[in-house]
Parts: sequence; structure tokens; C-alpha cells
Amino acid sequence: MSDVTRVLVVCDLIAPGGGPAGYTWNLRQALTALAPPDLDVRFSGIVTVRRNRATGERPARRGRRRSNPRAALGRLRHRVGVALKGGIPDPLRGEIAAADLVILQGYQDARRAGLARRSGAAVWYMPHSPTIAADEHAAMHPHESGIRRALIRRRMIRVEGELFRAADALVFPTPNAETAYVEAFGEILAGTPVHHILSGVPKPRRPPGEHGAAASSDEDPGILFVGRYVADKGYDRFLAAAEALHAENPALRFSTLGAGPSRRSSPAVRDLGWRDDPVPVIAAAQMLVVPNRVAYFDLLPLEAAALGRGLVFTAVGGGIDQHRLLSDSVLCAPDDVAGGIRRALSRLAEDPDWGAGNVPAYERTLTAEAMAERWIAQVREWREGAGSAGPTALWVVPVAEIGGVARHVLDATRVGIPGWTVTVLCPEGPLATRLREQGTTVITGAFGPAAGAVASGRTLLAAVRRVRPAVVHSHLAFADIVVAGTPLPRGVRRITTEHGIAGEDGVYHRSSMQARGMALVHRIRLRRFDAVIAVAEATRTAMRAKWHARGPIAVIPNGVEVSAPAALRKQGGAPRILTLSRLAPEKRIDALIDAFAALQAEQPGATLTVAGEGPLRAELEAQAARLGVVVAFPGFVDPESAMAEADVIAQLSVWENCSYTLLDAVAHGLGVVASAAGGNGEIVGAERLVDPDDIPAVAAALLDAPRVPYDRLNSTDEMTAAVARIYRGVVGNEGNAEAVQRATTSTGKGESAC
Repeated sequence: MSDVTRVLVVCDLIAPGGGPAGYTWNLRQALTALAPPDLDVRFSGIVTVRRNRATGERPARRGRRRSNPRAALGRLRHRVGVALKGGIPDPLRGEIAAADLVILQGYQDARRAGLARRSGAAVWYMPHSPTIAADEHAAMHPHESGIRRALIRRRMIRVEGELFRAADALVFPTPNAETAYVEAFGEILAGTPVHHILSGVPKPRRPPGEHGAAASSDEDPGILFVGRYVADKGYDRFLAAAEALHAENPALRFSTLGAGPSRRSSPAVRDLGWRDDPVPVIAAAQMLVVPNRVAYFDLLPLEAAALGRGLVFTAVGGGIDQHRLLSDSVLCAPDDVAGGIRRALSRLAEDPDWGAGNVPAYERTLTAEAMAERWIAQVREWREGAGSAGPTALWVVPVAEIGGVARHVLDATRVGIPGWTVTVLCPEGPLATRLREQGTTVITGAFGPAAGAVASGRTLLAAVRRVRPAVVHSHLAFADIVVAGTPLPRGVRRITTEHGIAGEDGVYHRSSMQARGMALVHRIRLRRFDAVIAVAEATRTAMRAKWHARGPIAVIPNGVEVSAPAALRKQGGAPRILTLSRLAPEKRIDALIDAFAALQAEQPGATLTVAGEGPLRAELEAQAARLGVVVAFPGFVDPESAMAEADVIAQLSVWENCSYTLLDAVAHGLGVVASAAGGNGEIVGAERLVDPDDIPAVAAALLDAPRVPYDRLNSTDEMTAAVARIYRGVVGNEGNAEAVQRATTSTGKGESAC
């Protein structure tokens, strides 16, 4: 990014008034005067000053328009040409391609966001409707046929969903202004950064006279409603409140200023129609009533505040925030507009200047200049973050619970991949919670075996569009297959880490046929990856033997931090033995209990704790009772606390890759007894391994298990540094096979440790 940040603000219509058009008009005027030299801010859209500021509508053309076949043909050719170019005309296409940051103001064609992403620009989306665009359209077009309305609604929801998915960040004026969007698009919005940039308006020019231009009592609007005559704006509630209050006090005046499909006449309310400029009427009013059923952050109340008018808000959406900002305002329930007006009249009777207190609040925070300054600060903050953060790696993990792979993810993201920003995609659950607690960016959604491959692929693609990673790094077989099968944007590199292949087919598969089928799947999906990592040399060997994997495979063992024990573990004597594992056949807990029974015959003070749960618990408890030995089965325990009370860790599994249990045991200075399987020997040394079927040898090893030197371990820093080298080799060399080979065969301490 150059020294000048190029910002493009896109809005279909830029004109005075409310909604995205009026907001962008105000922002354009303020930024034109205030934008610093390091920000090149440009605006794209139709700019016009002829617009009804009260309703946001363009004035109707006067007279009948003459038909012009040549002009009609030209318009048709233009529309066809634009459609063939993805719905984006050439001028806008060029402006988007030149921008660093594209800010989309209001609902519009989502293809613009896609083009910006493909051009390398960041995309911010700021919706402006009080509710989602589809509901806003339905409110403004109540007479559309049912089928047409349903089709339009479906299309608008799809398009707005695409806008949210494509956005790198969302912008709302206040937290309450986003309520309707969170309810409608909550799953899509989850994980997308949100910026709150408070709105502002230019200071309106107050007409001359004590109450503005309307000085006579005949023209005094009294209590005023300004806006569209639709249910969402609370037009009907204002009329009902006015009729009730007018019946109580006929001297009260009520007026409406605007237009809309729900218009009706009322003997208690004067309809002033629409005006090009509502400011003179607002300035002449006693107060402005904003009776919204749903609310974003209306701009007209800010102008009323600048004019010193009191306000009545309903407690919905951004109206809540506006009431907090403006001291001379009243907040009422949406169904008690009459009560809110009564309270406002009471305050006005006590203080004839009620409303003037809103002027200082406006001047402090709600001017267009203050809004522009907030935008400038937010863009600069984004620029600094974009400049300091490295490329992004999206880690894809299909498990929600805490286990070995979750431990790997937690450790790696806590330390960080040097030079990279890591975001994790996983199902909602304990892992996501722990990641958030340590400050890691997490995207959760329908991903994993429970969600299915199709839904998981959609979730992955949505996450890729949101994060725009340079690397997608998958962990575990399900994620590997989904990542391999999902079409990713051009240039995104796929990397996989294999954590759980076994040399024995029966460990993970029900039959040899299933094992052969999955081996074929893995052999095919590996061809889709730009780099492959194994957590142990035994894992790499099994991948080549079982899957016939070709190409380089880097060995990067799991890292662990050494925690020197408080005191040396006792050698000899009666050991305190601990095993931490799932109580399943492949863990060979039965052999451990047999060996413990033999050991206890010589060392009655020895203890055995079998921590964990699984299908064999009852069978193992019965085995211990039959052998006459006391074995503790506490279920799940905190590993750190359990190791602090142990002398020896025993792990007699049929297969392990790079076991965190053994790594932690070595790091804590415990003695280790492990089976000669998988990557165990790479951690503890082949001379310390035992055959689980040789019960006397296992019992002897339990009695005198030596500690393993710390220098056999890989630290977490070394692990993440090796991963960073893989990333650089793949991304920096555009997937060149020789570069990948160099990166994957230069992983530092990794291959010598595990």
C-alpha cells in the first residue's frame, strides 16, 4: 500500500435527505473539506440536489416524456453491455480496481463487493435501512402481488447476504442500530469486525423569526412527524396518538410532513405533504416525534436537535442511542407514543426552552465534520492494521471439543505463526471458547461431521471470502477432504497437517475395505495440497505406506513448553502411576492393569490412576476387582494437576503419532513407559519402549522408569517457526515444487526430535 490510501465510497444516489443517499451526501461534503493528504477519498454515484428530503424520493417529472426510439435503443444497448460485464459499468469498474478500500453505502449490487475483493481492495458495508432491505422494500410497496413480493424478497435477502459475506468489516452508527441485521443475518455476521461510526449532519440554516419561517399560528405545525408514511416509521401510531390527545385537548396541533403508501386523512392531523426542505417546518414545530417500530439511526432528529427542538423517540434500534445522546428528549415504548408526547408536553410546560439543551450535544458530536473525523480515524486505524499485520492463514478444524488436535491449535495460535495472522474456523464449542479467551480470531458455523460435507463446504467458502487468506491449513481427515473438494479463490494455497494416521488399519477403520477406500480418498485429496506436514516421522512413513503419498512431506513435531519439576521424581520405591487416555481397546489399558497387579505384588504402596472415559470403563473396573488391586478411575481430570501428583506416565497404545501426553510427561520430568508404536520412540527414545504383551517387562519398567532428557523436545516456538517456513515457501514461490521441497526439508529441529 502506498503512502496515500485510496478510498472509494459507492452509493447509487447521493443527494440531500435521509438514508444512504443523504448520509453519503453529508459525508461527501465534510470529507471534501477535511480529508488529509494521506487519504484520497472519492465518491461514486448519481449526484443530485433535487430530492424530497422528507421522504428520500426524487420529485416526479412534470409533463409527458416524449418517446425517442434512438435514445431507448441506446439505453437498451447500455444495459445489455453492463449486464455482460457483470452488472458493473466501466467507470465504476475502473474506480473499484484503483481503490485500496471500497465502502458500500446502503443496499446495492453485491457483484461490486466481489469485484473489489478480486481487485485486492478491502470492502466495508454500511446498511442504512431500519430493517433489512427486503423488509424495507416490502413496507414501501404494500400493493405488490404476493408472488412478485416473495420473489423480490428472496432475491434481496440473497443479495444482502452476499454483501455481508463479502465484507471485511461492517459499519453501523451505534450498537443498537445493528439489531435487526443481527436477528436476520446473525450466522453470516458472526466473526465479521464491526465499526461503530456515529452519524452527523451539517448544521441546518434556521429560518428567521422566533419559530422559523412559519410564524403565524395558522402555519404552526405544532407536534410534528416527518418521514415516510409507512408502518415501520410508526406513521399510524402517530396518527392514533394525535387523535387521542386532540380529543383530550383540542388546542393541540399535530402535523405530518412526508408521503407514502399508508397515507390517510385524520381530523386531528394536518398533512403538509412533502417538501424539498423540511428544515423550516421542523424549526417552527414544538417538537419532533420519531415513533419508529424499527429504527436505524435517523438523520432528521439530528437536524431537529441542531435547531433546538425537543424529541420523542420510541425505544427501538438507534432511537435508544439518540435519546442517550440528546438530553432534551423523551423515550417511550413503541405502543405508547401518546404517553411519550404527554411527557414531552409536560417538560415543555415546565421549561419553555426545552429542546435547546440538544444544541450543545449536536455541536459536540453530531455535526457532519465530527462524523467525517470519525471516518478518517477509522480508516487510518484500518490502514495501520493492514500495514502491520502479515498475510492470513485460515486454520480449518472440524472438532469442537478439547483434545490432541485442539491442543495443537491452541498452542500454535497462542504463540503465533511468525509473520502471519491466524484465524480459526471450527464448530462452536469449548475449543472456540478457549480460542476467544486467548485472543485468537475465530469463525464458527456449520462445519464438521455433524454438519455434513456440503454444509461444511459452504461454511468454508464463506469464511475464505470473509478472511481472504493466503493459506488454508486443514487439520484432521474431515477438514482435509472438505478443503480439497471446495473450489477456493485463485491464489489461495492449501496446506494439511496429518495428526492421526495409524500403521494398523483396525485403529481407525471398521474393516479393511473401509481402510482401502479411505486410503484412496486421501491419496487423491493429497494432490490438491501445496504442502503436506506430518507430526512425526512415523506418521510420514505410514502416509507413504498406506496412502502411497507422493511429493515432499515435512515433519514438524508438536511443540511443548518445558516446565521444570519442583523436585526430582523419586527413583525406585513405590511409584505413583498415571495414564491419561480414552478407555478404548486400542489404548491397551487392560495390559497396564495386568502389569500393575504384577508390580503391586512387589511394591504394595504403588498406585495406579486411570484418567479418562470410554466404552471399556466397566470392563476395566471389573478386571481390577478380579485381580484384587485398587485402581482409581476418576474420569476426566486436569492433566496438569494429575501430573503434579504422579511419578510415571504409562501409555501402551496400539498406535500414537506425536502424543501430547508423552510430550507433557517429559516436560514435567516424569518417568515414561510407552509402547513401541508410532512416534513414541521419537519422543522418548527406542531404548525406553516396551511390548505391551510382555507383562513382566512392563511391570519392571513401571518400577524404574527413567526420565527423558528435555532436549528431545520441540518447543512451541520452534514448531510455529517451522510452519512459517512452509508458508513462505509455498506462498512466496507460487507453489513451485522445488521451493516447496526446500521449505519442507528445512524445518529446523523438527525432524531430529519427532
